[in-house]
Amino acid sequence: MREVILIVTLLMLLSCGGTEAADFLENPSHHAHGGNGTRLLFNPAFGEDIYHTHSAGKWMVNYKDLHTNQKGLGAGSSSVAVEQVIPMNSPYGYMMTPTEMSMDMHMLMIMYGVNDRFTLMGMGTYQDNRMDMLMDMGMGMGQKVMSMRTSGIGDTELRGIYNVGGGIAASLGLTIPTGDIDQEFQTMGMKFRAPYDMQLGSGSFDLKPVLAYSALTDDGLWNWGGQVSYTWHTNENNNGYRLGDTFKATSWVQRALGPVAGWTRLAFNHTGPIKGRDGEIEKLLDTTMGAPTPDAVADNYGGRRLDGFVGVSYNQGPFSVGVEGGLPLYQYVNGLQLKNDWYINAGIQLTL
Repeated sequence: MREVILIVTLLMLLSCGGTEAADFLENPSHHAHGGNGTRLLFNPAFGEDIYHTHSAGKWMVNYKDLHTNQKGLGAGSSSVAVEQVIPMNSPYGYMMTPTEMSMDMHMLMIMYGVNDRFTLMGMGTYQDNRMDMLMDMGMGMGQKVMSMRTSGIGDTELRGIYNVGGGIAASLGLTIPTGDIDQEFQTMGMKFRAPYDMQLGSGSFDLKPVLAYSALTDDGLWNWGGQVSYTWHTNENNNGYRLGDTFKATSWVQRALGPVAGWTRLAFNHTGPIKGRDGEIEKLLDTTMGAPTPDAVADNYGGRRLDGFVGVSYNQGPFSVGVEGGLPLYQYVNGLQLKNDWYINAGIQLTL
């Protein structure tokens, strides 16, 4: 039901004005390079990639670092104290639990305008994940703090974007599973496969349809719009599971002030639970040899969340840089898992 409401909201946006935006998206080359329109529509630092087209023969290169920090455990919309999770005789009954996690996704995106209506995009990623854990040593030995880290190349995305007209862009992406899903860590002198959230990719080919709308005021000083997207994990990966599909919706308002632009943004995310099980990860749940932890349980993934963001960017000729910060306004998690705490997204962009 929430997805339907958000789609209806976007369709209402499509009925708004924005004749300048429609003209810009139909003929980007008609507007001065680096003007207000380009700075607002081609934002360098949105945490969500807002899809748009470029005029024939034009290139855009964008690098982003998307940082997410998670802290504290939650079940549904409630917080859960560590004392309820460990030791094994606690209400949840785990031996080990995550307490905080940071995730950095480095993204390099290249876009090329094949013609004035169709643009191709390729994006590669590199991930760096760090999780702080607390382990109950048992037998009156107290608790031990430990860290787990995984890093490496993530999944690769190829995408086509078509300018429908009237400020609307439609897009379809394909994610290629180049990210490793066999990352390991060591504890108690033994190696285990790292939990699902510490892996570097989905392990599956994913389809990602998108519908986006963007409008500019006639003076090019204000930009607003919305975008809805869906990620469909089309197959079970080689390790026996499939990540939950994700629905996303975002809306924004931007304002240009000379070479500077500022914006505010809302983003909704609904992700389903993991389907299937990774037998190697589930070895952590074996109380005789493993260290049971909530993030080794496939049901403890996914949920829904509403985030709020504010950001600022600076443009000089073909270059632009920006930074965006955000906080979760509402979140409901499936099962028992870490909650999102804050976000920082930064980017630098070159348009040719």
